[in-house]
Amino acid sequence: MSFGMILDLLIVACGVYIVYWAIQMKSSNKIPEMLVGKGFPTDRAKDPEGFIKHTFPFTFLTGVILLAAGLLGALGIFQLYPAADMALRVVTVAVIVGYGILLMNAQKKYLVGITK
Repeated sequence: MSFGMILDLLIVACGVYIVYWAIQMKSSNKIPEMLVGKGFPTDRAKDPEGFIKHTFPFTFLTGVILLAAGLLGALGIFQLYPAADMALRVVTVAVIVGYGILLMNAQKKYLVGITK
């Protein structure tokens, strides 16, 4: 088992974990600690319902994209096409970075109350 295979399996696990927490967040109407950081006082948040409503679709979609990208990598679908494999990796990184930016902006707007 190569390092790339292990990395792809970790990406699959992260995708499953994110999808699970997105569904938990939507069904229980509670913000998971993984999205705001350990020790964040969600009980003092400005608009937790707005945060959940805003971030749920992006959280779910990010999890699905990571799950799909990890599976495509682990199964070696694009192994014979290095350009497609590289594009998959670039898209995966772009999705993670974009989601991180979106999550930080949502935390500022809905949980802390900082608006521009």
